[in-house]
Order: sequence, then C-alpha cells, then structure tokens
Amino acid sequence: MKRGFTLIELLVVIAIIAILAAILFPVFARAREKARQSSCLSNVKQIMLAVAQYAQDYDETLPVASHWPSNDGHNPSSTYTYWYEALEPYINNDQVLKCPSQPRADPAAGAPGYGWNYQEFGYNSSTSGLGSHYSTPLADIQYPAQTILLGDCEDQSARGNRGIRYLYRRHATLLPARHNGGGNMGLCDGHAKWFSRESLVTSPAAPAGYWRY
Repeated sequence: MKRGFTLIELLVVIAIIAILAAILFPVFARAREKARQSSCLSNVKQIMLAVAQYAQDYDETLPVASHWPSNDGHNPSSTYTYWYEALEPYINNDQVLKCPSQPRADPAAGAPGYGWNYQEFGYNSSTSGLGSHYSTPLADIQYPAQTILLGDCEDQSARGNRGIRYLYRRHATLLPARHNGGGNMGLCDGHAKWFSRESLVTSPAAPAGYWRY
C-alpha cells in the first residue's frame, strides 16, 4: 500500500531546500560577479590600449580628464572635450566604456562607467586654468607600472559636465567595491589589474602607492 508524505516530512524537505538555497545563491552571485569582473578587466585593458595609441599620436602625452580649450585642435566645435571622447578614434565600441556591473552607465550619453585620475592627470577647473598636470608626458611618470590612470568608479553623483566620472583616492566614495569588494584599474604602463577597495583607500603616494606619479 502506497502512502504519501506526511506534513512533517514535507516541512523537512522544504527546510532542506531553503538551507541549500541560502548556501548556494551567494556562491552563484559571486560567480556571476566574477564573470562580470573579468569582462570589465578586458574593457579596462582595451581602454589602456587606446590611451597608448593616443599617446603615440600626441607626442607621448596623455589625454586630460576634461576641459580642453576649443581651439586646441582636439574638438574645434565644442568648448569641452573629455578623456573618453579623446579616445573615441581608438575605441571601436562605446560599450567598452561601460562596466557590466554598472548598468546605469551610458557612454553614448556622456556618462562612462569608468573614472579618470583627474587630480594627477590633467584636470582643468574653472578657477585654476589648465592645472599643473595638463597633458602629462609619459616620460614624466616615474613609476608607470604602479600609478593608476583610470578604472572602476562609484561616482553615482555623476560629477561634472555630461556625467564625467572622476577617480580620486581622497574621495573614498568614488572608489569601487562592486567587483567582489574592489575594482579594476588601468595603470600608466598599460596593464590592468583588480585592486581591493581597502588597498585603494589606504594606498600612500608612489613609489609605494598607486595614486601619485
């Protein structure tokens, strides 16, 4: 004679399923984020390749973060040009500028998913002219393999004109944590790697750190 499950047995099965789900779902989430992290790292590497190509064409100098004068030949029809716009001729697909873990980023609308180390590499504020690091020559960077140029940015306030994102150690809220507690950074020698957010926040100046050249 066949008999069905008792209520107690059904509850035990449901409890086991719930426990397994609680264990496995975070594992699946981390694995999914790891895949996004890898895709993002590929994006950063491609952006750094574009930076290297740009530098070859412009006397071994880096683009600035923002605010080129309109008469400098980069963008004669506009008052401002931003770093990602300067790199457009070297990037075939705008999606390279969009981190897969940051769906609200929209490169086509002027809001890339990556930030630029603007304090060190060419920021032009409304009060300080072209700043002290305008169009930085590559030869001036003493520790290129350990100096961050650009990377993941958590700047949800979309600072500046047209949503340009800035990356700066002293503003810890700008530093990434979305890729398993950290983010992908492009360094001035062209390579890219993942950093924990803690290492980015606490990093001192070069040569021991990552932010100052």
